[in-house]
Amino acid sequence: MSKKKEYQVFEGLRIATSLTFISGYLNAFTYVTQGGRFAGVQSGNIIMLSYYLAIGELAQAVSFLNPIIFFIVGQFAVYMIKSFFRKDEWLRHFISSVLMTFFIFLAVIITPFVGPVLTMAILAFVASIQIGTFQKLRGAPYANVMMTGNLKNAAYLWFKGWMENDVALRKRGRETIFILASFSLGVIVSTIFSLKFFEYSLAYVLFPTFYVNYELWREKSLA
Repeated sequence: MSKKKEYQVFEGLRIATSLTFISGYLNAFTYVTQGGRFAGVQSGNIIMLSYYLAIGELAQAVSFLNPIIFFIVGQFAVYMIKSFFRKDEWLRHFISSVLMTFFIFLAVIITPFVGPVLTMAILAFVASIQIGTFQKLRGAPYANVMMTGNLKNAAYLWFKGWMENDVALRKRGRETIFILASFSLGVIVSTIFSLKFFEYSLAYVLFPTFYVNYELWREKSLA
């Protein structure tokens, strides 16, 4: 790792944009192929859960409860990983990335042959680990699964940087715009592939997932 850097690779822009692409891809995939459910955007699942409860369709409401529960379970896993690897940030991020890759690969194998319950459980678990582990972009907090906070930060930081002539703030605003764009690109690519290849389209998200693992491993090997 270069001594000039003030952050490790897991806080870099390349990793952040890769992760938000993965998140956009997974959320669009589950929305298109798994009955309008979201792998990571639990606000959407809670809205739909509440909607179906309000109109009395309990079976539909329960189907949206499934990813919410496994997103919560994912946070238990995040806590355990942080507890075991508290003193080694790189190892904590690498273990989480490998775990995400394993479960995505498992979902790729089984999704064409099982119903949405198991697929949603696995991918919601993955999204929870991702958002619970990768939380900083070059030292500043950001979100790689849900974009509301990023949209607010991009607008606020860029405008504040412009008003106060602060180059660093404008740069952070631009970087956050890249995050939003990569999420959107993931949604677009996933939607196109999902409409064409259905459940088999999940396999394509392994490419950016393997890339994240590669970059994390390469940093350690060059350190």
